[in-house]
Amino acid sequence: MFKVIILTVMPELMPNDFDTLLSLVSPEKQKRIKQFHSFRDAQNCLLGDILARIEICHATGLGKKQLEFSSNAYGKPFLVNNTHIHFNISHTDGYVVCAVADQSVGVDIELMKSVDMKIAKRFFMPDETAYIMAGDNICRFYEVWTKKESRMKWEGKGLYKPLTSFSVLALNHYERIYYHEAFKNEKVICHVCSKEQEPPTIRRVDTDSIMRNIMSLCRTKGRGT
Repeated sequence: MFKVIILTVMPELMPNDFDTLLSLVSPEKQKRIKQFHSFRDAQNCLLGDILARIEICHATGLGKKQLEFSSNAYGKPFLVNNTHIHFNISHTDGYVVCAVADQSVGVDIELMKSVDMKIAKRFFMPDETAYIMAGDNICRFYEVWTKKESRMKWEGKGLYKPLTSFSVLALNHYERIYYHEAFKNEKVICHVCSKEQEPPTIRRVDTDSIMRNIMSLCRTKGRGT
């Protein structure tokens, strides 16, 4: 199993739908979500959690009350009661992405906005910087950036691994790490990192379908998120 679910946040959640979904996550997660100053940030974080829970329930047959999560020393979450299921979440303005796989996986989606190219020279490897400067600067910058972020999330070390310690353009036959472009349009770009050579299956959903799905799961005894 290797799949990526791309949620277009359209329409935005109504207050009652937000409250309904919020009641389905852990008290700790509720507290963190409520700390966001922006409703959109809180909404995206909540939708990412719900999306992951829906997919894990479908993949494992576990119910909402059976899901038990923890995190590693670097903060990457994992499912305690089924270590064969791996997942990762990312979100940006208007989009939430969840990757689910049989082995470690990392995903990152970014809004392609104007950026100072000095950042590339400071944080990227020389071959990556040269690649960015040789073509469409903005697009290539975020291609490299999302690959790097997905790689660090795949390893589960977050920013504890320096961006300058590896190149996403250098093919390492020993590590056998692959980057797949999961989604791209004129606004955003998304990459997923895994040891799976074949690209993931991609599914597109929206907030209405998420609400229908979650309500259906919650009506089923022992299921849900």
